[in-house]
Amino acid sequence: MNKTLKLYVASIVVSAGALLGALLFLNQQIEPLWLIAIWGTSGWVSDLYPVQMRRINGNSMLFGLSMTFNLSAAALFSPVSAMVVGMIAGFPSSKHTKWYKALFNTAQISISTAVASIIYRLAYPAGSPEIIKILAIGIAIISYAVLNNFFVAGAVSFATGKKIKALLKDVLIDFFGVSMFVALAIAYIMVYLYPYVGLWDIAIALGPLLTIRFVLDLYRKFLNTKIESMEALLKALEEKDPYTAGHGDRVALYSEIISERLGIDGKRLENLKIAARLHDVGKIGVRDKVLNKPGKLTLDEFEEIKRHTLKGSEILREVPSFKKIIPWVRYHHEHWDGKGYPEGLKGKQIPLEARIIGVADVYDALITQRAYREAFNSKEALKIMKSESGRAFDPVVLAAFLDVINQIEKVRVEKTPKFNEVKK
Repeated sequence: MNKTLKLYVASIVVSAGALLGALLFLNQQIEPLWLIAIWGTSGWVSDLYPVQMRRINGNSMLFGLSMTFNLSAAALFSPVSAMVVGMIAGFPSSKHTKWYKALFNTAQISISTAVASIIYRLAYPAGSPEIIKILAIGIAIISYAVLNNFFVAGAVSFATGKKIKALLKDVLIDFFGVSMFVALAIAYIMVYLYPYVGLWDIAIALGPLLTIRFVLDLYRKFLNTKIESMEALLKALEEKDPYTAGHGDRVALYSEIISERLGIDGKRLENLKIAARLHDVGKIGVRDKVLNKPGKLTLDEFEEIKRHTLKGSEILREVPSFKKIIPWVRYHHEHWDGKGYPEGLKGKQIPLEARIIGVADVYDALITQRAYREAFNSKEALKIMKSESGRAFDPVVLAAFLDVINQIEKVRVEKTPKFNEVKK
């Protein structure tokens, strides 16, 4: 953990302590401790088995159930009681969680819950019409969402060096999707039923929450199975063509470096890395004797090779979440001057992501050994690529590539297999 992140975590923890102290100093009403403990523990238990929705910048985005208990506490209890509920529910359940992560998570969730409770009371003064109460709950949930995700995005930003703006946009998009809908609907139910059913409210809420979790888990497993199938195809491809071992991983790393230079970040960058990793998956359909031919390809054999972009896009259609990246894989062999394949797209008709992958792909192909030729050294490869600026490559993307070539070279040295090493 770097120094900036330590200071950030410390500031959140100190802020949580200061807020709790201020609420106690103001003699905020406190619900019975047994009620707070049951409510908070119910939230903690409900978060024991979260569902991983996706990853952003290498960090898992998890869908848990405790948020509903925090939000219902924000509306039902005083701010100080809601804050303690958030502390209990937010405490990490895994014994492998590092202590500073546990402190941060507990602090930021408790702050978010307390602030949501304060905002709810400000938005719904005593004696207000029922419609105001409905709106107040919604406002409290939105405030919880924004604050909670701002804290998380800040931590990820300080830990990874990524821009907080892009991270915040990504986590909020996830939050305002499934998580927001579930929290809003079930929190409303809990708030309105509690005066009539008391603690049975918890059991009533757990029914739909666990059902939703089960459905989301099945969907995630379905997607993971599809993605694992793609990975298996890539492994099979590397068995067919050992000269390209690790090619997809390296192209993904090069593409990430180029993309960051061009200002691409957040979810878009994550999707681009996936596309770069899978860009050659369609070669699984190319015959071994063509893929590993040591000499020059015939016209028919070259046409067979060219079809890998089309085959790859067909394979990716099997995974619904890959819909956005399909054109990036399909068009990574298109040329800036319109002389590429499969459709002869020209200039900005080619998606930027495909242009980036195309540059990274050619560089890695040049500096690694292939069945039909020896590897070029870095100087030779760069000379070839510069000569293709404005022809094969987008000049802007190529310029970004050249700006970060030192970073890319470092990755190349670390990631290129021994049999593919080239002279300096």
